Amino acid sequence: MAIVPFDYADLSIGNYLWLPIGASILSYLLFGFKTFFGVFIGFALATIILKGSFDAVSIFSWLGRLSSSLAPIVAIMMMRFFHLSDFFDSRKVNFAHIVFLVILSSLVSTLAKFFIYPINEATISNPVVFIQSYLLGDVIGGIVFIYIAVKVFVPLMVKNKLI
Repeated sequence: MAIVPFDYADLSIGNYLWLPIGASILSYLLFGFKTFFGVFIGFALATIILKGSFDAVSIFSWLGRLSSSLAPIVAIMMMRFFHLSDFFDSRKVNFAHIVFLVILSSLVSTLAKFFIYPINEATISNPVVFIQSYLLGDVIGGIVFIYIAVKVFVPLMVKNKLI
């Protein structure tokens, strides 16, 4: 088993706990699609913080963040098409549908990044590891963020009649 440091330069190894995907999904569920620009700016700031500077962010990183911002919207639209979009039933959270949304958003985001990032030895050395690490990081990060948010914030929102 390889131990990968946080400042590892290989793009094919993603973050194994990517919490911003969960934040973007929750913002779309609570406030609608009008939060797209805020979600995109949040992803961009997360990238700039992780890369260390604005100059280290390439056009492919910006396109990757755009795909990360659009992936939950695409997943929600797909779930609405198949009538699986009842995330809140009578003031209760339908966690199974939200977990499916996290998995579908992660899949859409990972596949979009796979086709956006150039596949060559310098950026993606192993496509299988790239898909595995990005998908795993998005799924785990999304589920962890949504679970914590549902257990902490949703009872407060129901109490204050916000949802």
